[in-house]
Amino acid sequence: MAEKQSTGAQAQLEDQYVTAILVTHDGVTWLSEVVASLSAQKHQIDQIIAVDTGSIDGSVKLLTNAGIEVIKKSRSTGFGEAVAAAVSKLPPAAIDSGEQEWLWILHDDCAPDRYALDKLLEAVINRPQVGIAGPKILGWYDRKHILEAGISITENGTRWTGLENREHDQGQHDEIKDVLAVSTAGMLIKRSLFEELGGFDPSLELFRDDIDLGWRAHIAGHSVICVGEAILYHAEASSSERRSIDVKDAILHRPLLLDRRNAAFVLLANSSWWILPWVAVQLLFTSIGRSIIYLLAKLPGYAADEIAAVGLLIFKPADLIKSRRYRKSSRILTARVIKPFIPPRGVQIRSTIERISSALLYAFKPNRQESEITRAKNYSDIGVIDESFDEIEYSQPKRFTKIRALVKQPFLFGILITLVVSLVYSRNRFGSLSGGALAVAPSSAWNLITSYANSWHTVGLGSSNAAPSWIPIIGFASFITAANPQTFLTLLFFLTPTLLFILFYRAARGYDLTKYSAIFAAFIYAFSPVVLTSINQGRIGTLAIAILLPPIFILFEKNKELIKLSWRKIYSIALLAGVASAFSPLFLSGWAFFQISILVYLYINTTSWKSVKWQVIVNNLNNDEFKKRFALLFTPFLMNIPNSINLIRHPITALHEPGLSVASGDQLSVLLFNPGGAGSPVLLVCAPFILYLIISLISYDQRRSAKIALLTIAISATLSSYYIEGNSNGAQRIWSGPLIIFAQVLSLLSIFAIAERILPQLRRSNFGYRHIFSALTALITIASMIAITAWSTTVGANSLVRANQEQIIPAFITDLASTNEKPKTLVIRKSPEQLQYFITRGGDLQLGNADVASNTPEQVHKAIVDLVNGIGATSSQVLGFYGIQYVFMKNPADAGLVRTIDGIGGFTRSSATKDGVVWKVNNSHARVTYQNNKGQFFPMNSNDKSSSAYVPADGLIILAEKYDKAWHLLLDGKLIKVEENQFGLPVFKIPNKGNISLIHDGTNRRAWISIQLIVILSAIILALPAGRRRKEVPLEELV
Repeated sequence: MAEKQSTGAQAQLEDQYVTAILVTHDGVTWLSEVVASLSAQKHQIDQIIAVDTGSIDGSVKLLTNAGIEVIKKSRSTGFGEAVAAAVSKLPPAAIDSGEQEWLWILHDDCAPDRYALDKLLEAVINRPQVGIAGPKILGWYDRKHILEAGISITENGTRWTGLENREHDQGQHDEIKDVLAVSTAGMLIKRSLFEELGGFDPSLELFRDDIDLGWRAHIAGHSVICVGEAILYHAEASSSERRSIDVKDAILHRPLLLDRRNAAFVLLANSSWWILPWVAVQLLFTSIGRSIIYLLAKLPGYAADEIAAVGLLIFKPADLIKSRRYRKSSRILTARVIKPFIPPRGVQIRSTIERISSALLYAFKPNRQESEITRAKNYSDIGVIDESFDEIEYSQPKRFTKIRALVKQPFLFGILITLVVSLVYSRNRFGSLSGGALAVAPSSAWNLITSYANSWHTVGLGSSNAAPSWIPIIGFASFITAANPQTFLTLLFFLTPTLLFILFYRAARGYDLTKYSAIFAAFIYAFSPVVLTSINQGRIGTLAIAILLPPIFILFEKNKELIKLSWRKIYSIALLAGVASAFSPLFLSGWAFFQISILVYLYINTTSWKSVKWQVIVNNLNNDEFKKRFALLFTPFLMNIPNSINLIRHPITALHEPGLSVASGDQLSVLLFNPGGAGSPVLLVCAPFILYLIISLISYDQRRSAKIALLTIAISATLSSYYIEGNSNGAQRIWSGPLIIFAQVLSLLSIFAIAERILPQLRRSNFGYRHIFSALTALITIASMIAITAWSTTVGANSLVRANQEQIIPAFITDLASTNEKPKTLVIRKSPEQLQYFITRGGDLQLGNADVASNTPEQVHKAIVDLVNGIGATSSQVLGFYGIQYVFMKNPADAGLVRTIDGIGGFTRSSATKDGVVWKVNNSHARVTYQNNKGQFFPMNSNDKSSSAYVPADGLIILAEKYDKAWHLLLDGKLIKVEENQFGLPVFKIPNKGNISLIHDGTNRRAWISIQLIVILSAIILALPAGRRRKEVPLEELV
């Protein structure tokens, strides 16, 4: 019985008449193997016809010598036209014959396996509904690499295979499956179906014609299958730019342009009319997105291809209209039949994420070169099978206890320890953080981003100061936590020690420290006093420096001169330095000083440095080292304008740390690498950095780094002896945390490099003083690590920064901020030492507010001081004109000061609750007030930034904000000049009635931001790795 079935199947195979159509175009490189593979087919091909499209490399001669009939066409002939030319040479199909005629379409760079045709025919003879079948396609060079097992197209025109990145063939795709289409390389199609469909669309001369044909076959009621057991090897010469694209539609002979144009064409020509707008929008935005990515990869040609591909269809719609009419006339089924073959968006996103994560994991995989060299053996690696292979295969793996396994992986063990310690250390910081230098963060990232772009900040009495660049960085970074800055800061403060451990470990390994030395150094760095103090005091700028310095050191490769660093690394360093400078003006000043010092040193070492001739100066500076130094100097500076320019105009601002002012320690604590102040570790548990520094100074090979560290810590101690007015009222010592961070990085790298150098010497030498001193240093280090861990998990957790702290401003004052008058409130707190106050617009200070706040006008400051001293007869008038409608004194209130304010005219006590005492300022103004000719005042509707209202007659518009020339008022479209009144407020003289529009002109602010964006984007592009054009990628990587 089985014999009869076999005989019947064989008879059916013999009834299949196959014509192989081979299209060639400069394919002599692959053609000899292709011809040989066709001759070796188990199922004999009945007829081979070759169509050559103007080859100039000997392809025609090779085919002729092989005895294959060749049809010669012009060089601009498209693939579909070439196949049609071969079909036209065939005799008419015999309709009454029992034979089924097939066309086997082949490229000149694809070689089918010996059993390919046989497997294809076996799959289709019992499936009469199948009109097209295709093989599983593997790479030409890596013949285990699966290129395709059926193809589809996504909604944005991407060619979809459904395969993993560089997926290898292990038989997982050997089944027969329905697909949308198969590649024209090895496509087996019924001749009757080919003629019924009219062949390939003439508008698709190359690329995507296979998907279009498969789509139309489904619409005509036929099936398309991929036969996994049929194998074909494909070099993909055209798409990988290994040969020229000469078809008529290939503008500028650019493959990507033609491919993207044809992808859009297939979707627009075959989709249902009612989803065409959605398809068109997706294609447009996908092209824009792809072009941006190509620009970032420094491939402007590909970026232009993406945009031009859509433009070609927009400006040449005739072919598209014609194709849609043709499909409509021959359509049997609706386009819905292909929906199961279109990959869902979720699958596409998941695949993209997997590819990106795989690439990132590979890029950051430690010792990946070693792992590639020492990968597991397999039969293909060994070549000749011997007994040793079986011994390896069946040898019992060594088993370790869990503790020993962790010891064998010290890096993972270190991460686990830092996470556990951080969890206990951060127990009071899970929630919305505030306290110390850290103000409460807004609930949305957009608030931070828009506040950075604003030209006028509603902080205190208003400010036109440029917001620092770290504000939008926090905003954009908080998109990691669903655009919630509060959650992001909580996560940042919790993960900072672990993150620092990882980064410093990588930096130490980059400086040739062993993994155990790197572990100890990274732990000491992660839990150093300056880091813990910065966390406890909310010093977000210093934490950013601590995070960014190790990557900068990684990029500055050890023992590698700057001139030998690539430009990409130079701009990567400059980019990181620019971000660090955004968080710390002190870092920017130090960075500029360091780079300028080196530039001066290099210049005075040139042969003609004393010359003042312009040409000589240019020649001296015209070398790569000077250019790279200038890039390192100016890129961070330009990334932070106009704030960096303000450092030149007002150098004292370089000494301000982001956030509110908080008291720090004295010179002694700074010399011990402990910045001091509330929340800092006690000196008894300080890490022994000063000891490390002394040892490094003694060592000859680390003396240079030690001198720089010593100079840095000396400058830090000097700065800490001075007091400056910070971002809030009250003078405090200068915070030098970023400099301490830099000094301790140098000290740690130096001391552990010394330890690794002398340990082998100690083992070989007799016991002496060096052994004793080394043992003492090790004991002090271990004791310090234990002490700092114990402190951080106990007392250190009680920090100034805490979660969900009570709001200072009463709720009813906060509610008043939403009214049209936009009142302000003066908050007073008096201590025996000093008077503290701030002016709020209804809420507590938010993140970044202190950094943009301007000085209080002298008249307002005097009015507040007079009020507190009990002599402020005109205080209420001054405060009222500035829109300060309430005075609030938080409990515990000073009883004497309460009586003083009660006794001064112009202030009426409004309430006295558990929160504090509130006074109403009599005759206070709204944010925008209209004064008529009779001297009467009328509040005008206003929001935080602008005001629009109708003025019934001439008079004055008074704005209760600090005077600034950028305030503009339009009266019925006419600009009214701003003036300053006796209180220092902006006023506008209105000559007649009309509609007014009051705004703050942000033209200058937008100009600065535009320059910043240009510099930042340029630095990012220059720092990113350059993409390779497809023809620059070795074929072995592609196929």
